[in-house]
Amino acid sequence: MGFFDRFRKTPAPPPPPTLAEFAELFMAALRAAGDTRTWCTELAHSRLVQTGLAEGEQPAFINLPNMHRDYADAAPDAREATMRRAVAGMMHQDVPATLAEARARLRPVIRSATERGYLDLQTHGHAKRPDLAYRTLCENLEIGIACDGEFNVMRLNHAQLATWGVSFDEALAIAIDNLRETSSTPWLALQNGVFLSQFGDFYDASRLLLTDLLYRQSISGAPVVMAPNRAVLLLTGDRNEAGLQTLVELAEQAYAQSRPLPPLMLRWNGEAWERFVPPALAARLHRMRLRERDADYQDQQDALVALHAREGRDVFVAKHTVLQSADGEQRSVCAWSEGVHALLPDTDFFVLVRAATKQTAFVPRAVVMARFADHLKPTSYLPVRHEVVSFPDQAEFEEMLASYEKLPSGG
Repeated sequence: MGFFDRFRKTPAPPPPPTLAEFAELFMAALRAAGDTRTWCTELAHSRLVQTGLAEGEQPAFINLPNMHRDYADAAPDAREATMRRAVAGMMHQDVPATLAEARARLRPVIRSATERGYLDLQTHGHAKRPDLAYRTLCENLEIGIACDGEFNVMRLNHAQLATWGVSFDEALAIAIDNLRETSSTPWLALQNGVFLSQFGDFYDASRLLLTDLLYRQSISGAPVVMAPNRAVLLLTGDRNEAGLQTLVELAEQAYAQSRPLPPLMLRWNGEAWERFVPPALAARLHRMRLRERDADYQDQQDALVALHAREGRDVFVAKHTVLQSADGEQRSVCAWSEGVHALLPDTDFFVLVRAATKQTAFVPRAVVMARFADHLKPTSYLPVRHEVVSFPDQAEFEEMLASYEKLPSGG
């Protein structure tokens, strides 16, 4: 802004709509585009739910957060076009009938496993579940296969692959070949030997599957990447300390954009991607991971509470909480209360709570898994939840209380 600009009285652009306002705008845009379905807003779950269905018919859902963020981030004069694209994506969800028709449109996608877990909760009890096809990439990052359309990207399920008579591996190979054919755009060289993808097609994160492409960049050591959202892939080498620092700084900024992915730093070991945590960056990477997991667990908690209410289940869904000590270190905790049937998030510390005596013990996760694994029943929820119906006995609790009465201040 020029010096004199600050004295000119130019009207400020209109503020972006709230999620509730965007939901109303979106439903109006759907009707204007010819959508004859009726919808209601579930703000607690940030979505639209189809209404007016016959008994036994399963409703459709439209999740709003990514579209709302795209609309809010667009310039005021570009919001109408942004809305049109979003509406078109919801109304034109065609999948070709044969593999021959679909072949050129297949693309690999990188997604959070939590996305699939949340969809499973949304469609719990439905006769037709999504059953998305996937393969684990690293921790809660996974590889899927999508059919790329003019207005949307439709992730494929096992049933669709079976209809085409193709295996996951065969379809993935086709998808990766297609991606390679559209990956000639030069990377942008940033400071300290970091490179930024410039493909601009929302498959940037998927390029981490093209490891030969990564090696063509001037990096020092084995490829290290971060894909903080679908449209950003950052690259450097594992022997470049300054580059690794810059990689994290840029990933922190990009993670705030729409369509975020788990903020994992990954290193290629020659055969697979593995999580990479340089000691100097461990605390910073952990904070980013806690931010991701806290948001994921909150969404999951809301969905589970609503599901239990519909089914009449009396199960406590424990909250994932992030605490910060005086020295700035952050740790995640959850409450494991005596006598309470609960679903516990997977946290750094489990707070054993004896309400009768108002005593608590902050037990590290490693200790809980080593000593009390028999109390923790695994579940299929994503992110991970442990079901508990029992509690350590008196002697075990006293032992934990003696060793872990307080949350450590650091280290």
